[in-house]
Amino acid sequence: MVGSCVIGTAGHIDHGKTSLVFALTGTDTDRLKEEKERGITIELGFAHARLPSLQTVSFVDVPGHERFVKTMVAGAQGFDAVLLIVAADEGVMPQTLEHLDICELLGIQTGVCVLTKSDLVAPDGLALAQDDVKRVLSRTFLRDAPILPFSAQTKEGLPELVAALERTVSSVRTRDTEAEVRLPMDRVFTTKGFGTIVTGTLWSGTLRVGEELVSLPSGKQTAKIRGIQCHGKGVETASAGQRVAVNLSIPHTALVRGEMLVRPDGLRASSVFFSSLRLLPSADEKLPRRSRLLLHLGCERRLVNLLLLDRDELLPGETALAQCSLSEPLCVMPGDPFVLRGFHKQKNHGTTVGGGLVLSNLAVPVRRKTAGLLDWLSQVGKSFPILPDARETACMSLLRLHAEKQGVSGTGLTLLIRSLPFAKRVLLGALATCVREGQLVRLPSLPQEEEGAFLSHAAFRQLREGVLSVLSEHHRTQPHSAGFPKDLLHKQLGSACKGVSERVLDAVCERLREEGAIASERELLRLSTFAQKPALSKDSQAILSVLQRAGLAAPRDTELATLLQEERRTKTPWSDKELKPILSALIRAGEIIRVQEFLFHKTVVDDLRTRLLDHLRVHREIDPTTWKTLVGQSRKYCIPLAEHFDNERLTLRVGDARRLR
Repeated sequence: MVGSCVIGTAGHIDHGKTSLVFALTGTDTDRLKEEKERGITIELGFAHARLPSLQTVSFVDVPGHERFVKTMVAGAQGFDAVLLIVAADEGVMPQTLEHLDICELLGIQTGVCVLTKSDLVAPDGLALAQDDVKRVLSRTFLRDAPILPFSAQTKEGLPELVAALERTVSSVRTRDTEAEVRLPMDRVFTTKGFGTIVTGTLWSGTLRVGEELVSLPSGKQTAKIRGIQCHGKGVETASAGQRVAVNLSIPHTALVRGEMLVRPDGLRASSVFFSSLRLLPSADEKLPRRSRLLLHLGCERRLVNLLLLDRDELLPGETALAQCSLSEPLCVMPGDPFVLRGFHKQKNHGTTVGGGLVLSNLAVPVRRKTAGLLDWLSQVGKSFPILPDARETACMSLLRLHAEKQGVSGTGLTLLIRSLPFAKRVLLGALATCVREGQLVRLPSLPQEEEGAFLSHAAFRQLREGVLSVLSEHHRTQPHSAGFPKDLLHKQLGSACKGVSERVLDAVCERLREEGAIASERELLRLSTFAQKPALSKDSQAILSVLQRAGLAAPRDTELATLLQEERRTKTPWSDKELKPILSALIRAGEIIRVQEFLFHKTVVDDLRTRLLDHLRVHREIDPTTWKTLVGQSRKYCIPLAEHFDNERLTLRVGDARRLR
């Protein structure tokens, strides 16, 4: 038996949904004056009842009119089971079919079918109605559901219906009470003496009096929970699956009906997500590669631009992988079902054309043929639906796939909480198992960090090989150097490790240091096996000394020979034969940098590079006048040095100015 359960109605207008809920609960869910006057349900209605097993069940009564399908979808998103209502004297009608499709698209898996107004038809007519309904349900998730006659006037069939609800409730899947809080608001109003009240079905997590919530996607301000009611009684906590009314310390004008309440530092809204998309067999037309529809998810509706990723068109009854770009962000998580509706009514069927399942949130737009994307999305899709007793297994599978997608960027606990539909406890357990079994690599936490970073083995190998390759090349070309500057490592890795952050790279270096592969000293990195070569010769030291004193007023080769003559204090200048091999060796070792015909000491160019970067990070670009001031030399040196940094791909020339690439 589950701790809480929400059962919703579905069916055509005037088929007796509200009367049935009244018979079960004693509550008339039509509370609006307009509903009383017109005799139809316009807004969602709520009631609750205690079954003979003492299980308390919440009932959500939805409108049956085709104009209010948006409201019906908002209510159905929180259903654990459905009461499909069909009037015995009318049989299956267009909204019966559309509501049934919507429930199936939303992943509802159990329910009861009720033939209302059974007192208005003869026994033969009732049998025909049952056969008609059974034929329709044979192709749906309610194929094995009981079809029970019921009369709201005589209460005939009520005991059998209550018994069927008992069996249905016992088979409902439990929701995750430990996951992040998600409460879509289906009503926002004020009550005298209390202030702002919101109601909704708590999708996941546990609410507690005193904690703070924020509304997504607007997120205007946080609100403290003053009180919680469940089934009309005040409680200190409420768990996933329950209908709740929450008293918040915030003006009701700061909240938007339909938005999602979450914890302030938890989930985020998405503008783009990837999905598995299904077009209903009843759809009138195929779906082209690009299309624009209305997407219903939670209590909200958005315009959505769909891009089919694995085909050029989607035929009725088929499923495809798609990119969904929303007109405004929504708080979505992998595993969330949604409904797609068109703008024109289909024959005998309303405007619902399909729906799907969110596979990956917080996405960015991609090209259709992005390498590996389709295979990755197909693998993700195999993890859904997530059964309660298989959460840890599904979590491990999705963790591995998420880490693969992040590549060298790595992932941390905060991103995982926002990207995967699992409780923090489950995530931590699955992470520990994946690391222990060698499926993921955990990088050390850096100072002022708590969670560390996690990489797939492929990404870690890529970064490991990149770092070791850079150090190895540095040792080969500069054997006299004590090590490679740590702050230049990120730039040196280049496109081979595109996307890696300095934080992750620092953690990789720390991991390699722990493994004994590298050593570090005074912000210099070196291979553990590297042995620094002896100091340079006196002639080499003399050349470097001259160039260091020259600074950015660097000499040409011929000018260097004269400067060295003064350094030696001799009358005999250095010959080309004497100077050339020493210069070549120093250039190969990286101690001297040749920029066109000028020779610069490495440290001089490094210092200029640092000052240039500092300027560009603040001002975004540098003009010729500022560059000349920064160099402190004439155009003779400024132009070659600017072109040198262009060739290094550090800067990009835009007109007369330079910008950071």
